Amino acid sequence: MNSLISSANGSMPLHWLFPTPVMQVDLTPDDGIAAAMHQQLEVFDRDVFGDPQFSNRNNLTGDLLGIAGLDQLHRMEAFVWLNHQIAEQVSLYLIDLLGPDHGLEVHIQKAWPVVCSPDGGTIESHTHRNAQLSAVFYVCTEEDPGSGELEFQAPDTYFSHVMAIPFREATVSGGVFAPKQHRLLLFPSDLRHRVLPYEGGVPRYSVSYDLAVTTAPGQGREMLTPHPMDWVPLGGFSST
Repeated sequence: MNSLISSANGSMPLHWLFPTPVMQVDLTPDDGIAAAMHQQLEVFDRDVFGDPQFSNRNNLTGDLLGIAGLDQLHRMEAFVWLNHQIAEQVSLYLIDLLGPDHGLEVHIQKAWPVVCSPDGGTIESHTHRNAQLSAVFYVCTEEDPGSGELEFQAPDTYFSHVMAIPFREATVSGGVFAPKQHRLLLFPSDLRHRVLPYEGGVPRYSVSYDLAVTTAPGQGREMLTPHPMDWVPLGGFSST
C-alpha cells in the first residue's frame, strides 16, 4: 500500500513510493552467551578506549582499527551465537523480499565492536558502501536510555541530484530506532545513518556487521555479484 501524506499547505496529497526494508527483531541470548559478548566488549573498551590517543573520544569503533584485527569479531567464540542469529534473520529478510527461490548467498565481510560513552557518545552520518547489507546488535545499553537512537536518513540528493529533502519530511513512518538491549537491526548498507547522542549511566556496547550478497557458486547472473569462489585474483598473473 502506498503511503499518502499531504503537502505543507495541505492542498495536494503526495504519494511516497519505494519504502526501505529495515528489519528489527529482539533476540534472547541465554545468560552465558550474553555475558561472554559483554565481556569481550568490556575488554575492547578497557584496553583500547583507555589508551591515551583514544581517551578523549566520545565513541570508539573497531571498524576504524581493522588493521589491528578489531573488525573480526565474527571469528571469536563469543559471537558464534550471534552469527547464527544473523544468518537466520537475513534468510527471513531475503525470503520476505524476494521469495524462497531467490538463489542468493550472504557472506560476513567483517564485524566490529562499537562503544558509545555515556556522556553524549555519537557517530556521525555515514554509509557502508563496501557491503550490501549491514546489521547492528545492541549487546549492552540502559534499559530505557531515551537517547542514542539509530537514525536513518534520506539521500541528500533525493530528486536526481536536483534538490534535497530534509530527512524528517522524507520519512513517512519510522526512521528512528531505539537501541534496546539485545535488539538486532538489519538494513541496506548504502542507507545513510547516524547515532544520535547517547547519555546514560553506563557505556553502550554494540556490534556491527557488514554483509555481502552474491549468487551461489557457478550461478552468476547479469547485474548480480558472483560468488567469491568464481573470482580469480588478478595478482596471480602479475610479474611484479
